[in-house]
Amino acid sequence: MKKLLVASVAALMLAACSSSSAPQEEAQAAPQGSASVEAALQECRQTVGETADRAAFDACMKSKGFERPAAGAQAEQPVPAAPAPKM
Repeated sequence: MKKLLVASVAALMLAACSSSSAPQEEAQAAPQGSASVEAALQECRQTVGETADRAAFDACMKSKGFERPAAGAQAEQPVPAAPAPKM
């Protein structure tokens, strides 16, 4: 029984070590993308101003290549209910 436990632990450790490189690659790529977004945000805040309307700010961000997603795009779509069984 102990041999089975040792073999299982070893297999889990190998699986964990083999899949750990992918999240690190994604984490390294993300800061570069967010840095450009942050730079655009800073520039638009300075250009448009903190108290300006949202439309002017969105237009500035769009000119820099960043567009706000539609309001309904982030919300999950409701799943339709199953039809009642026919008798």
